[in-house]
Amino acid sequence: MMSVTMSTKVYLNFYNTNAAWVIKSLSKPHSYVQSAAYMKIKVAPNYDDIEIPEKKKLRMMDKVPPPVLHTASNLAVQQRSEAKYCRGPEPIHNKLNYGQYGVQALDGGYLSHKHMDAWRLYINSKLTNVMFAEWRIEPPWKPVTKKGTGKRMGKGKSSISHYVTPVKAGRILLEVGGEIEYKQVYKMLRHVAAQCPFDARIISAEILQKEEEQKNWIATNNLNPFSFRYCARNNFLGIKKDLSPYDLKWSGKY
Repeated sequence: MMSVTMSTKVYLNFYNTNAAWVIKSLSKPHSYVQSAAYMKIKVAPNYDDIEIPEKKKLRMMDKVPPPVLHTASNLAVQQRSEAKYCRGPEPIHNKLNYGQYGVQALDGGYLSHKHMDAWRLYINSKLTNVMFAEWRIEPPWKPVTKKGTGKRMGKGKSSISHYVTPVKAGRILLEVGGEIEYKQVYKMLRHVAAQCPFDARIISAEILQKEEEQKNWIATNNLNPFSFRYCARNNFLGIKKDLSPYDLKWSGKY
């Protein structure tokens, strides 16, 4: 009998406490009643206008260029280390052919076969049936010479060590497309951009279009006549003595 009475008291106390809490919460002016919510579902993009090429994966680049036919021995000819091949902006291969995503070089430099082979293995392992990738650079063709360990300086130019591909600033290195969004491409291509021997970035057609529009807007609405080009060509404060011909040609950008 004692246990029944105690349990009844506990139940009544619990009921009264909850009822008082509900009444107190509803009496507050800032109280609210929970209602059903709706989800904002993003509309799936349309990929009907995308053309996927037959060869979806990156092809293997030749480590050594084909033999030179105009020489008697059909051997590669040693060349000078001319920096003109990687200096300045890229005039031709600076746009996306497929209009989706790619990796763009921000500075000039040289790419070896090791870089290309590492990118090929990584990207081909990440591609699916609805994606593709394509090179926008040539296979290594410029010879690089190197002296052996322990040899003295002099005695002519040394033998060829390996071959590289010169790249200018603004060059598109490779393109990736298909039924894929920018977030997925960024996760895949950020390793490629990080492994470049020069600065590179991941781009899309929208990014290039916005940059072009901003560049045109600045050129149209700029009211300051004292640009780098104007000051350098008019020799303000004798600045020409500290500038190179390339600074005058490209306005100090490259």
